[in-house]
Amino acid sequence: MVADAEKYRALDEKVAQRIQARNSLESYAYNLRNTLQHNEKVAGRIDIDDKRKLENVIKEAITWFENNQEAEKEEYEYKQKSIEETANPIMMKLFWLSEEVD
Repeated sequence: MVADAEKYRALDEKVAQRIQARNSLESYAYNLRNTLQHNEKVAGRIDIDDKRKLENVIKEAITWFENNQEAEKEEYEYKQKSIEETANPIMMKLFWLSEEVD
């Protein structure tokens, strides 16, 4: 009985980590999309090419997410890192631009 409990505990932990990675990816993609669509400060300062890049990577990530609800933790983490590789430099550029203006 103890062995079964340990086995299920490990399985539960793995499932919890997968769900956490999935939720993290989903939250990141939707928050980024909402920032682009609803934050006038961001929308007004972002370069049109950068905005297109972000919109494309977000759309691709959301589509991937919707089609891969049962992906592994590592797949969700990889997808989020790929979004961050595009988004972080653009958002940092916005941050520095806003610092110069303020």
